[in-house]
Amino acid sequence: NVQTPDPSTELAPYTAERLREVTAEGFTGPTPELLAPLRVLRVEEASEGGYNVVAAWKKQEAQLRPEGSLRRPFEGAAPPGAEGSELVVHTAQPPVLCTGFEGSVAAIGRDLFDLADDSGNGCLAGAPLLTAEDESTKTPGVFLVGPTVVQGELSFCFVYKFRQRFGIVADAISRGLGRDTKAAVQGLRQANMYMN
Repeated sequence: NVQTPDPSTELAPYTAERLREVTAEGFTGPTPELLAPLRVLRVEEASEGGYNVVAAWKKQEAQLRPEGSLRRPFEGAAPPGAEGSELVVHTAQPPVLCTGFEGSVAAIGRDLFDLADDSGNGCLAGAPLLTAEDESTKTPGVFLVGPTVVQGELSFCFVYKFRQRFGIVADAISRGLGRDTKAAVQGLRQANMYMN
């Protein structure tokens, strides 16, 4: 229920509405149990069969609703556990996705980037440290594009957001090669494809 001006930090309106439907009183199908804020630590095969997803409770954020927000708060989430305590969820099927694992940069590009600590929220936790032009602060000439790009408090987790940073990287590389980029940058700005 934490709402921010950054849509990548919360559920899409369509998904939130579908959750409201399946958790509403009188719904007769299976009802999910919503647990947050958690960070998945590991997935283990259970001795009795199936899998155990082991997660740690994170600090509960204060409820935030930006002024003028038309989004309805979601009712029905389970109360959070004590910060740092672990929760084990058993499932008969292999988990498809468990958020909280290292991203590809942390896993295979660790030696090219300095990484932020894990104290940030969502995509901000453990993000690669970058210059204003999305260049590694550790390895000059190595640029990053994609969903792990973070600038300040803004994360570019989704394609419609991170594609707006491609022009910034292309501009930096082109200027480094001595090219005039003013007209190209102006065109990208007019098309809302240059987010700085």
